[in-house]
Amino acid sequence: MNTIEELKNDKNLMVDFINFFFGFKLYPYQIKFLNYCLNYNRIAGKWARQSGKSQSVAIYTLMRSILEKVTVIVVAPTQNQSTEMFLKIRDLAFANPDINSLIKRNTKTELIFVNGSRIISLPCGPEGRTIRGYTCDILVVEEAGVMEDTIVNSVLTPMIASKGSKGQIIKIGTPLLRNHFYRSCFEDTNYKVVNVTWEDALKVGQYSKEFIEEQKASLTDIEFRTEYSSEFIDSGMMFFNIDILKQCMINYKLMPEF
Repeated sequence: MNTIEELKNDKNLMVDFINFFFGFKLYPYQIKFLNYCLNYNRIAGKWARQSGKSQSVAIYTLMRSILEKVTVIVVAPTQNQSTEMFLKIRDLAFANPDINSLIKRNTKTELIFVNGSRIISLPCGPEGRTIRGYTCDILVVEEAGVMEDTIVNSVLTPMIASKGSKGQIIKIGTPLLRNHFYRSCFEDTNYKVVNVTWEDALKVGQYSKEFIEEQKASLTDIEFRTEYSSEFIDSGMMFFNIDILKQCMINYKLMPEF
C-alpha cells in the first residue's frame, strides 16, 4: 500500500489510489480539494449543496486513517449533522473488505482502527461545553457557515494546539454568516480555498439542467445564490440585519415524539 507522502507528491497516484480502494472516479474539483487536504493544513471548502463535499471528506479521512495513525474529529452544530457525515465515512469503510478488516471497533460515534487511528463524531451544541478537552490531528468543521466564532476559537481550534504545525483544520459548508468561515475563505491567507458552484456540479453531471431550473423557480434569489452559487450574501441585501436576527435566535432541546 502507498504512503501518505507518495500520495502528496503525485496527484495521479492519489487519483488511482482512490479509484482502486474506494471505487470513485473523482470530479476535477474533488481532486483539487483532496490534493489541498494532503498538502496543506488549513482548507476551506465552500461547496454548493449535494455537490460531493461529504464524499470527498469521507475519502480523505479514511485515507489518512488507514495509512498513518491519526485522530480525526468531525464536529457539526448538532449531533444529527455530525452523524450524517460520520455515516458516510463509516459506509465507505464498510464497502471495502480490505478497509473493513482494519476496523477494530465501531460505535455510533467512533471508528477505531487496528493501527490506532480514530474517527470521532461530535456535536458542538450552542456553546461547545460538552466537547472541551478533545485532542486531534485533523479537525473537520462541518456546516462551518453556521458555527459560532466563539466556539471555533475557544473550543475547536485548541483541539489541534498540541500538534504544532502539523494540526489540520478543514472547514466545509455553505456560505451564510460573515463569520470565521467567511474570513477563512476571503481574508486568512493561511487557508487554501476550494469553491464549488452549481455550474461546476452541472458540468460534471452531478446536477441536471432540469434540477437547477426547478431550484431557481422554487427558491428566492438569495436562497439560490447561497445554496447553489456558494455566495456570502451581504447583510445590506437583507430586510432584517443578521445581527438582529441572531439576537432573536435561541437553542432548545426538542421534546421526544411519542
